[in-house]
Amino acid sequence: MQWSVFGWNLALLTAVGFVTALILTAFWTKKGAAWGLLDLPRERRVHATPRPYTGGLAIFIAFSLTLLLTGGLNFPYLGPILGGGLVILLLGLVDDKYDLSAGPKLAVQFLVAAFITWAGIRIGYLTNPFGEMVALGWKGYPLTILWLVLTINLINIIDGLDGLAAGVSAIAGLSLLVIGLGLGQSAAVFLCAILVGVLLGFLPYNFYPARIFMGNSGAYFLGYLLGVISVMGALKLPTALALTIPVFAMGIPVLDTLWAVWRRWRNGEQITRGDRYHIHHLLLTSGLGMKKSVLVLYGLSLLSGLASIFLSRATLRLGFLIVLLGIGLIFLCLYGLMGLHSAAREQEEEERRSW
Repeated sequence: MQWSVFGWNLALLTAVGFVTALILTAFWTKKGAAWGLLDLPRERRVHATPRPYTGGLAIFIAFSLTLLLTGGLNFPYLGPILGGGLVILLLGLVDDKYDLSAGPKLAVQFLVAAFITWAGIRIGYLTNPFGEMVALGWKGYPLTILWLVLTINLINIIDGLDGLAAGVSAIAGLSLLVIGLGLGQSAAVFLCAILVGVLLGFLPYNFYPARIFMGNSGAYFLGYLLGVISVMGALKLPTALALTIPVFAMGIPVLDTLWAVWRRWRNGEQITRGDRYHIHHLLLTSGLGMKKSVLVLYGLSLLSGLASIFLSRATLRLGFLIVLLGIGLIFLCLYGLMGLHSAAREQEEEERRSW
């Protein structure tokens, strides 16, 4: 009976988030266009028509309102979560408008991550595979800060196709929700249910052909929120593989980040330099088209999310086997991406020569 009531509560949270986001996304689609807050076609963009980048405002406000309405002022860490999220949102809005350099963005992200960690949301323990849980003490602070800065940027890296970042984030949120249920982490589950509902309400306006983009503001906020949720939930698992579980839950963003760092390092380029060789760009170049490329990445995200759920419940031996298989698949994916990358560069060279 208790599980039945809890299930209905989760469904209610998701429904409230969905309806709130649906209304607010329609509002910010109109306001963004009316106020000229538009993402214009540029070299590294795949859209040909200006679209409002105010989707992040719809996502943040819908999430915050739903959390306040359903969780109330007594929700744990309410102030730090929403306060840090607001700063990240504003950073993204400024970045959307003025295209900030990497330095100022990282400085603000580190400050927000440090604030959240200081407020009490941090990784306190790691599990020794051959013994008991190890208290991290002060080491938990820098580890949590680095994790949050990483996750803040993960979603932004894959935000290149209509509906991609929102759908992948919803799948990651659903995976972390299931993991949180197994842990009995009600606060993390609560946040996941709202997040999934909000993103499902945002997607009808953001899926191909998109009428609104989430912008850097929405992508930063989603990455921040997934990072916070993972620290509150999955990273508290009493297993030696706890750190790998949220990595698998956010599999495609993690893979794309590894791919971006590796190829830029390999080509002697700046790690923070943008380009058109992300996974979604390469799938487009291969001829899949935008909708099919997004659906393929949804499918891969779902598989990765299922792997994270299995990891959260697996024995140590089985868990290591899943991780090793995951590492093997990553190398295979990187090898395949190298081939697509070479083909894309050759295609670009041919186009330049034809000009």
